[in-house]
Amino acid sequence: MTFQDLQATALVRKNSLAFVEQVFTLQAARQLVVLVSDAAHAQALPGLTVDRCIVPDDRTGWFSAHYPLSHDEIPAQVTYTSGTEGQPKGILLTAANLADAAERIISQMGMTSEIREYVGVPATFSFGMARYRAISAVGGMAYLPPRGFDPAELARMLAAGEVNSLAVVPTLLRILLASPDMIRAAGTRLRWMEIGSQHMTADEKRAVRALFPNAVIVQHYGLTEASRSTFLSLSQTPDHLLGSVGCAVGRTEVQIGDDGRIRIRGPHVARSRVDADGLHDLQDADGWLQTNDTGHIRDGHLFFDGRADDLINCGGVKLVPDQLEDRIRLRLDPGMQVAVARVADAQRGDGILVAVQAAPSATAAVTKAAVAALQDIGIAAGSALHVIAVDRLPVTATGKVQRRVLSEQFAARQPDPLPPDAAASASKSDVLSLFRHEFPGQTVGPNDSFETLGGDSLRYIQFSLAFEQSFGQLPVAWEKLSVAELQRDVGVVEKTIWRRLEAATLTRAFFVVCIVALHTEAFIYSPNNGAAYFLILLGGYSLTRFQLPEIIRTGNVKTLLGTVIYVAVPTVILVALLEVVTRKFELPTLLLYSNYVDPHQLRGFLFYFMEIYIQLFLAAAVLFSLAPVREAFRTRAMQSAVTLLLAVILLDHTVEYFWNGDYNYHRTPWHYGWAFTLGIVVASATDTRSRLVAMACAIAVVLLAWGPNTAASYVAGGCAVVLFVRNIVVPAPAKIVIGEIAAASLFIFLCHEPTMDLVTKIYGETRPWTELFAAIVVGIVVARVYALVHRTVLTTFVGLRDAKKGLTNQSP
Repeated sequence: MTFQDLQATALVRKNSLAFVEQVFTLQAARQLVVLVSDAAHAQALPGLTVDRCIVPDDRTGWFSAHYPLSHDEIPAQVTYTSGTEGQPKGILLTAANLADAAERIISQMGMTSEIREYVGVPATFSFGMARYRAISAVGGMAYLPPRGFDPAELARMLAAGEVNSLAVVPTLLRILLASPDMIRAAGTRLRWMEIGSQHMTADEKRAVRALFPNAVIVQHYGLTEASRSTFLSLSQTPDHLLGSVGCAVGRTEVQIGDDGRIRIRGPHVARSRVDADGLHDLQDADGWLQTNDTGHIRDGHLFFDGRADDLINCGGVKLVPDQLEDRIRLRLDPGMQVAVARVADAQRGDGILVAVQAAPSATAAVTKAAVAALQDIGIAAGSALHVIAVDRLPVTATGKVQRRVLSEQFAARQPDPLPPDAAASASKSDVLSLFRHEFPGQTVGPNDSFETLGGDSLRYIQFSLAFEQSFGQLPVAWEKLSVAELQRDVGVVEKTIWRRLEAATLTRAFFVVCIVALHTEAFIYSPNNGAAYFLILLGGYSLTRFQLPEIIRTGNVKTLLGTVIYVAVPTVILVALLEVVTRKFELPTLLLYSNYVDPHQLRGFLFYFMEIYIQLFLAAAVLFSLAPVREAFRTRAMQSAVTLLLAVILLDHTVEYFWNGDYNYHRTPWHYGWAFTLGIVVASATDTRSRLVAMACAIAVVLLAWGPNTAASYVAGGCAVVLFVRNIVVPAPAKIVIGEIAAASLFIFLCHEPTMDLVTKIYGETRPWTELFAAIVVGIVVARVYALVHRTVLTTFVGLRDAKKGLTNQSP
C-alpha cells in the first residue's frame, strides 16, 4: 500500500481537552493529522501539504466522549519521534496501527466503562493520547489535570473515589515512591495503571506494586513506530522477571537480531517515514522493524539493554546509561534528576558524563554516588567520570533525555586544549593554567582534581604554595575539589596574611631539619634518632591520602611508579655525579641497592634513606596492583590498614629471624615497613574513633620498636599532631618558608652530606650552623631546578609525540 500527495491538517500541541477532541474529530472525518509546535512549524514540514493549522484552547477537566476504533488502512496521523539524537523523524501511522495498540492495552488491563482515569501524561505525548483513545473506546472517562501531574490532587481524588486509574511515566512515578505517605490507604482504591516505556528497576516496580496493591499495573515498551510492542503485568509477573519489559501479545512479534538489536513485527508497526523525498519503508521485506534498541530475551520476556548509540565503552567495559542512572539515584535524595551520557575520553575511549538538574553544590554528592555505583559493577572510571550541574536536563517532547545534547553541552564547556609548550609557558592567571603548569605532560580538564591527577605529598605542598601565592588561601580538603570548583572559589574568600599550615607539612619540615641538624651537630634533637622513621611514615601517609583514592578508582598504580621515578632519577644523577668527581665507582649505590650491602665496604656517600623510600613505594605498587587488596581498602580502609601494619611487623620479625640485619644497621624496607604502614593507618583514620585507634597503634608500635625513649616520643608525638591538630594558622611568610622546606625535604636529605662536605672544604673546618643552613638552601634550590627540568622534559616529550602523531595522521 502506498500513499501519495499526503495532505494533512496541522494541530498545535497543547495539553488540553480541546486538543484531544480535535484529534478525535479530525481522525473520525478521515483527515490526516500532523502535530506541530506552532503555526510556523506547520509551514516547514517536508513531505506534507498542510491545508490549515488549528490552535486548540486551554480547557482541562473530564473527557467522556465515546469514539470507536477504526481498523481502516488509511493515513491517520504523522507523528514526529522524540528525536533523542537531535533529528526528529516523521512517522506515518494508520488508523489500523492506532487501533491495534489500543485494543491490546484494553485487553491486557481488562479496561471497562467503569474506568475513571487520572491521565498524568500530557495528551501531546503519544502515550498520553493513546490513553484517551483506549478509554474513549471502552466508554470510560479521563481526567486531564489543569496543572499537569499533581501528586496531592491525585491523592485527594483517589481518596474521594473520583478516580480509579492512573497513567504515568516512571519519572513522575518516582515522586510518589519518594513520598508514599502522600497516597497512604488511598492506594488500595486504584484499579488500573499503565506505566510508560522509560526504564524502571525491579525494586521500583515492587515498590509500585506495594503502593497500589489492588491495581492491575501494566508497563509497556514501544517506540513511536511501534507503540506498545510488549506488556509487563507488574501484578502477575514473578520477581525474577520484573527487570524485563514484558512479552509481545496478540499478533505482535519481538525478536533479537544478530547484532543484538530488537526487531518488531505486527499490525501496530508503522510502514513509512515521511520526508521531503516522499515516503520511505520502515519495514524490511518480511515486515520487521529494525530498532536501535538493544536487548535480550529470557523466559519469553524481553529485557531492554539500552540504545545501541547510547552505550558507553569505557576502557573496554560497556555501560548502559539507564542502568547506571538507576544505581546513582539509589544513593541520592529522592527526586534528584540525573542523566548519564557518553563523552570522549583520550585514554579510555568513552568517558562517563553524569548531569544533575540542580545547583552546582550538588555535584559533590552526585560524584560520590556515581563513583560508588560504578565500583559496584567493577568499573573504576577515575578521571573519565565527569559530573556537571545543569539548569534543566534536555528532554524530548515525550520526556526522554537527549543524551547527545548533553554530550554536546559538555563538550562546549571544555576549553580548547593548549599545546604542551603553550601549557608550560601559559600565564597561571587561572586555576586550570596552574594545574597544567604543575602537572606537565598530563591532560588536565575542568573536572580533574589534584587527587584524580595522582598528586603526591611533595607536589601537594608545591601546588598549595603556588596556588596561595596567586589566588589566596585554599579551602579545606581542596585536593578533592575539581579545577572548576576551585576556580569558583577564587575571589570568594577574603584575602588575608594568615594561612592554614597542615600538621603533616609542619612535621615533615621539622623532622628533616632535625636529621640534618643531627648530622651537622648543630643540635641534637634526640640521642635515639627517630626522625627518618617519621619521614618514612609520612610517605605511607601521603600515599594513602593523595594517591590511593585514584588507585582504587582506576585500578592503576602508575601514580606510585611516578613517585618512584621522581625520587629515583635525581638520586641516580647525584650518585653518578659524585662517583665521577670522587672517582669512587660503586654499582650498589648507583643502582640504589647499597642499603643491603655492609656499609663498611662502601667508600662513597650513602643514600640508604632514599633507597628504602623507593623500595617501599615499589612494594606498595605491587601490593595495590592486587584487586582484592584495593577492594579491602575501599570497603574497610581502617581495618585493612591495621591488618597490613600487623602483617608488616610480623614480616620484619620473621625475616630478621632468618637474616640478621645487624651488619647494615637494619637498613631494609621490611625493617622500616612498620613506619610506612603506620602512616597508612594514620591517613585511614577519618573520625574520632578511628583516630584514637590509630594513636593507640602508634604508641604500641613505637614502644615495641624502641621502648620508652625519645625516638618513641617524637614519632608518637608527631602522629598525635597529624591526627588531632590537623592544621594551625600561621602568617603567610612562615607558611612559605616551612612549605618550601617540607616540599624539598627529600632533596635536602639527598644533598645535605655533599653540602656539608663542601662547606667544610671551603672553610677548612666544620661549621655546624652554616652547614645546616646551606644544606636547606641547596636542597630547596635543587628541588626547584629539578622540578623545572622535569616539567620542561615532559612538555618537550609530549610535544614531540603529538607532532609525530600529527604527521602520522596526515600521511597517506
